[in-house]
Amino acid sequence: MTLALVPTVDDSRTNAAFEEMMWALSRPGFVRTLPSGGWAVMAESLLDRECSFHVMNDPDFAQSLARSGARAVSIDAADYVFTTIETENKVAALSSLRIGTLAYPDEAATLIALVRFGFGQGLRLTGPGIKDSVTIALDGVDPSFWRMRAKAIRYPLGFDVYLVDGDDVIGLPRSTRIEVL
Repeated sequence: MTLALVPTVDDSRTNAAFEEMMWALSRPGFVRTLPSGGWAVMAESLLDRECSFHVMNDPDFAQSLARSGARAVSIDAADYVFTTIETENKVAALSSLRIGTLAYPDEAATLIALVRFGFGQGLRLTGPGIKDSVTIALDGVDPSFWRMRAKAIRYPLGFDVYLVDGDDVIGLPRSTRIEVL
């Protein structure tokens, strides 16, 4: 007798979210659509008992993430950081994100930030996964974020970023070069 596990509705949703997140990182600058739930479904897909997280200025969301079994830690120790990046103070706090080491670049943090697509600052993206270049516009990002990111990224060191607007996500791996327009 063969035992076949059938995925639950929640399993299917989080698996679909994870797949969209991987596509977002492999095609930087292109919008991917998550199953309903936005960054909450991303957290559900990423976090487990072996992960750590930090949530800036949203204690209710932090409490809901703690139910995953993941550990809430300081920003400089977190695997995943959930925040907005619309102020210089928040960006300054992000300067302590883990960027990995040459021996273990995979120990870098992943930033998941709420923004708005299609408005605001223009950016030109180039690098792996992008033919020629891609131009995007983002609102809700303090201009100091791009300077801080450029200073922190020394490929393969750096951190990956997911920008989230509702159920839409754009991935920016550390290998993506960003020019502020």
